[in-house]
Amino acid sequence: MAIAVPGVAFAVVLGSTLFLRRHFGGYGRIQGWQGMVTAAVLCTGIGLAAYAVWPLPRGIDGLCALDGGAPAALAPLARRPETWAAAADAAVAAAVFLPVGLLARYRYRRGLPSTLAIAALLAGGIELVQGSALLGAYPCPYRVAATGDIVLACAGAVLGWVLGGAAAALLPRAWPGAIADLMPPGLSRRFLGHALDVAMWWYGAMLSAGVAVAAGVVPPGQAGQVRAVLLLALAVAFGVLVPLLRTDRSAPGRAAVGVALAGRGRPSPAARWRAALRGALLYTPAAVLFAVGLPWWAAAVWALHGSCALVRRDQAGLFDLITGTRVVTGSALTGRLPDRLIRFTPARTPGAPANTA
Repeated sequence: MAIAVPGVAFAVVLGSTLFLRRHFGGYGRIQGWQGMVTAAVLCTGIGLAAYAVWPLPRGIDGLCALDGGAPAALAPLARRPETWAAAADAAVAAAVFLPVGLLARYRYRRGLPSTLAIAALLAGGIELVQGSALLGAYPCPYRVAATGDIVLACAGAVLGWVLGGAAAALLPRAWPGAIADLMPPGLSRRFLGHALDVAMWWYGAMLSAGVAVAAGVVPPGQAGQVRAVLLLALAVAFGVLVPLLRTDRSAPGRAAVGVALAGRGRPSPAARWRAALRGALLYTPAAVLFAVGLPWWAAAVWALHGSCALVRRDQAGLFDLITGTRVVTGSALTGRLPDRLIRFTPARTPGAPANTA
């Protein structure tokens, strides 16, 4: 449990961060119907990850039976389900891949062969995770790894692909259009960036502590002290050191959603000492409160900062006012345009020399 739970959570947060970084870097901000479809893609990925590992055992006591845990079922479709529970499991195995097929056609415009290949690859990965006892995090498998679930997943993806054709005909286009991301980021976007940073910080510290105990580097009785030290150390790294090394002065989560920190009234990166002071004010009290077991008081520190942004027209937080900084988009700070933005190039007149500048 010390490795499995934080490991799964950290992997989900890291995957979500990379997905959002790719979207914001390619298309700019998330908005409109296309933004809702993008959110559906992200939620589908998180749902597949949850389905792959749920339910995580609370402990290993009594987990491994005499036969070594949950046995693999190589051909569960060879006989009819004997109970309603078995039928429900088969229905869930197919239904969970229905949005995969729908989004593959509606959002990503994939044909049926590639949709089946994607579904089979994802389902095979899920069965591998289940059959390997969460990649070795547990001493034995706690769920049955059934090859027939891959067939059910492909069937669900085919049904979703058919529904995706209807969605493409009836609903607005799902593919996002790239726009210049120059307007100030909204509060929800800023909150999402902070949430990603906090989640990576918290679960990263828990996972590191669990690995240290499992590897025998730290005695089990000192796990609590190690977690407290790691929380403080990673808070300094995520909140202070990493932003100082980046042009946008942002931690990884905020950078993934295209949020940057600028000086007050100037379209240039905030001075390093201002960014360091803001990070210290925002994360150091929260890290100390988390380490001593008072996480809700840490939320009160962030609420104090955010409450100021709610009532001001420029949406400046309390620590922004104290340090003389402003939250802007990375594009507004660096002038970088989205990668997928269409750039108009006039056609060259026949016979005219090519522009080599």
